[in-house]
Amino acid sequence: MYKKEEAGQACREIDTPPNASALIEGHRDFGYDLKTALADVIDNSISAGATSVKLEVDTSSDDPWLAIVDNGTGMSEEELIEAMRLGSKNPTDARESGDLGRFGLGLKSASFSQCRSLTPPHSRGC
Repeated sequence: MYKKEEAGQACREIDTPPNASALIEGHRDFGYDLKTALADVIDNSISAGATSVKLEVDTSSDDPWLAIVDNGTGMSEEELIEAMRLGSKNPTDARESGDLGRFGLGLKSASFSQCRSLTPPHSRGC
């Protein structure tokens, strides 16, 4: 959103939402390699109090996939939806001492740097 002031008129706000597909493609080029992307997502597991983090992968099928499975606190459906929002955190907000996130971009940027589809657990193929 930006504000536009026209001669002799009051300032007005114009909503300028991003083009979702272009934004996702842009996040694919942030320079993550697989190791860095996995580390960024695993940081979320650590922030959620996980004491066990496992990678489950299938690279031999025609539809390969990777899942990061942990025993952290998890998220409600509302929290998961919010976690998928780009910029879901304000870096100036107070955070808990164990929270490794800052901008609300890591999960999405790391994931889309490696794939074009991101699905919650137990929904593969929907």
